[in-house]
Amino acid sequence: MRRPAGNAWLHAALASLCLALAACRGVLVHEVRSEYSHIQVYDSGARRAIYFGGDDGPRVVETLMDLRQPHVLQHAYARAAMAAFLYRPDAGSCLLVGLGGGSMVRFINYHFANVRLDVVELDPAVVAVARDFFGTTETARTRIVVADGREYLERATQRYDLILIDAHLHPGELTDRSGHPLSLQSDAFYLSIHRRLNTGGVVMFNILSGADAQRYVDGIRGAFFATQVYHPGSTGNLIVFASPQGPLANDAQLQERAKEWDRRGTFGFSFERVLGEREPSAR
Repeated sequence: MRRPAGNAWLHAALASLCLALAACRGVLVHEVRSEYSHIQVYDSGARRAIYFGGDDGPRVVETLMDLRQPHVLQHAYARAAMAAFLYRPDAGSCLLVGLGGGSMVRFINYHFANVRLDVVELDPAVVAVARDFFGTTETARTRIVVADGREYLERATQRYDLILIDAHLHPGELTDRSGHPLSLQSDAFYLSIHRRLNTGGVVMFNILSGADAQRYVDGIRGAFFATQVYHPGSTGNLIVFASPQGPLANDAQLQERAKEWDRRGTFGFSFERVLGEREPSAR
């Protein structure tokens, strides 16, 4: 679940409200309570949304999909996360920790069909909802595993060009105040990422801006050789890219790739605009 603390929670909630105003007035088509969350699926016209939430707190939109174009990303934070492919345009393999409704899975399958994609999701109820209501399924090159992300990385033998960490829970004893699992913020976890990345590999972290965000970012900076931080507009998210072995792609490389991809006009958003959301110190 994505539930920031303090002002960040308000900002994220407002952004989610704007994105899913129609869904708020839509029809409830599915509801399930799992060990980790209360999950609801709403339809309104051509839009479908997943709400995640605990019984004692607000609900937020985790996934928003246009049924007419299921591969088009609706959330700004997800678009920023896909800048991972600007850093590794030749990526042949990717690990995604955290499924949600599968927006990133559908985007990668559609635009980067040659990428071998492994997806790890803790909650089997989320996997079922993503499959049954969002069409997110395994393919010849996409594998979905129900497992704890930390444990998966510890025992995995595969290596990846990209690792995307997009895992959040309802805040509790096992998370920080924003719902980031503490087990995914340890030195041991960062070391497991180092071991599972190919040479030149890049990891992405989706962080909720809030009381614990700076500590999280500082921990990543201390564990990796190079980092860049993005602030997707109208969200309560920080998107952090990191490399354990050397510098990330330089500004000229990123801008050239973004311009080329924007000229194609097939992604549904501007990668150049995404690059403009980086912290100035990272350029």
